[in-house]
Amino acid sequence: MTFYGLHYMQEQSALNDYVKYFFIFASLFVLLIVFSLYMRHRMKTKYRDLSIIALLFLLFVSGVQYADYTQSENRLSQSSQLVNFVQRLAADQQVEEDAVYVNALQLADGVLVAFNDHYYRVSLNADFSAYTLEEAYLTTTDITKIEE
Repeated sequence: MTFYGLHYMQEQSALNDYVKYFFIFASLFVLLIVFSLYMRHRMKTKYRDLSIIALLFLLFVSGVQYADYTQSENRLSQSSQLVNFVQRLAADQQVEEDAVYVNALQLADGVLVAFNDHYYRVSLNADFSAYTLEEAYLTTTDITKIEE
């Protein structure tokens, strides 16, 4: 079972987004080069075909990126709710924020939190404005805590 620290939740990197941005800009660059070659040699249709292929690839990658962007925004919003919850929980329980670990990256009912060498199950109300903690006992001893 994996528990995540506050710093890990705040600094999640989105390497996949950078790879997609690279493909978008690379295909845009290829499109510009091939289209300029087509405009220069209008009689050679291979440049026109290559520019159409590059344009379609650019549209495809942009569509995938937009879909991933909307999902990423949802995840980021839920992750920020969890960060705020961990900060509030640390203040309520009078422990350091760095000492609180959570077993999920999104705030949900039933999330497990760990602090002071104890584990607790979080029960949230419908609008996530209140919570209760009940002590939980883990059946596994294979616990990993990721801080950063």
